[in-house]
Amino acid sequence: MLEILDLDADQQQVYEALVEGAATVAELIQTLEFSEPRLRKALLSLERLNLVERVADRRGAPARYFPVAPDTAFAALLSAREKELSRARRHVQLLNTKFRVAHDPSDPLDLVEVVIGRNAVMQQVDELQRSAHHQVRGIDRPPYANSGPDRLDPETGMMPVQLETMRRGVSYRVIYDSEGLSTVHLQTDFLACSKYGEEARVMRGTPTKLLMADDSLCIIPLRSESYQIASSVIVHPSGLLEALARFFEVLWSRAEPILGHGDHASVEPHGLDQEDARLLALLTTGLTDQVIAKQLGVSHRTFQRRLKSLMEQLGVTTRFQLGMHAASMGWLTSAPPADCPV
Repeated sequence: MLEILDLDADQQQVYEALVEGAATVAELIQTLEFSEPRLRKALLSLERLNLVERVADRRGAPARYFPVAPDTAFAALLSAREKELSRARRHVQLLNTKFRVAHDPSDPLDLVEVVIGRNAVMQQVDELQRSAHHQVRGIDRPPYANSGPDRLDPETGMMPVQLETMRRGVSYRVIYDSEGLSTVHLQTDFLACSKYGEEARVMRGTPTKLLMADDSLCIIPLRSESYQIASSVIVHPSGLLEALARFFEVLWSRAEPILGHGDHASVEPHGLDQEDARLLALLTTGLTDQVIAKQLGVSHRTFQRRLKSLMEQLGVTTRFQLGMHAASMGWLTSAPPADCPV
C-alpha cells in the first residue's frame, strides 16, 4: 500500500512491524525472518526518511527502534505527492486542450462532453479551476454543489480549490445571483475571496450557472432552466466557447459591483467608516433589507437604524437621494474591464 510513497517492500514490512511495538534488531530478525544485512539496510533507509528512530540503551542493552507516528511520519510525503499529482493534472489538461486544438475535430460532438452525476460535476469544476493559467470567470447561483461550511478552508473561509488557484496568481471575476446572496455569508465568502483579488458583481435573475477557465474550457448545467447540477456540459475551444465568453462579458457589464477587489473606490477618506461603506455598496445591488442585514451580520432593526443614521449624516431623506449623493461623490464608481463590451 505504501509503495505509492516510494517505500519498497522491505521498508514497509519493517515499519509496519515496528508499529506493532518497538523492537531490537534481533527481535525484528526473528519476527520478519530477514537476514541481518537486509534488515539493517531497511532500518537505515527508514531512519533517513525520518520514519523510525533508534534509541540506544545506556545500560548496554541492544538499541531499540521506535516508529514515528504514522500521521506525522507520512504527512510530508503525502503533501509532496499531492502537489505532484496536482501539477500532473494541470499538465494533462493543458495537453488535452492543445490536442483538441491541433487536431481540429470535424465532429461537433467532440467539442462538448456531458458529465453525469453530482460528484463527477464537482470533480470537473475543481479540475477546470486547476487548469486555469490567467483567469477564471463564473456565474454563481443556487443550487450550490459545494455548499456547507465543512467544505471551506477553516482559515480563510474559501473553497480550497479556489484558494489554491488564486494563490497561483489566477484572477477571478464572478457574477453572483442576488437570490444566492441570502444563503452566502459575506464575511466568510466575498470578503475572503476579495482579499485574494476576486472581483465580484451581483445581478438579479442570472440565466445559468457557468464557470470558465481562460478561453480554454467552460462548464455549464445541462438543464439551465432548472439550474440542475446533476448533469453538466463541458465546452472545449470552439465558436460555442467564444460565444459563452462574450455572453459572460455582456452580463458582467450589466451587473452591479459588489465588495470585490477593485470594483469600488474607497469611501473612508470622505468620512465614512468601513461598515458604512459596505452598507452603501450592498444598497446598490438591489438586495432586500433582510438579505443586506444578513450579509452585514446584523439584525434587521440594527440595519434600519444604521441606514437612517447614514442618511442623516449625509443630509438626505430617501434612498434614491442617498444613491445619487454617493455616486456624485465618486464613492461607488466602477469601470468595466477593457475587453468588456459597451
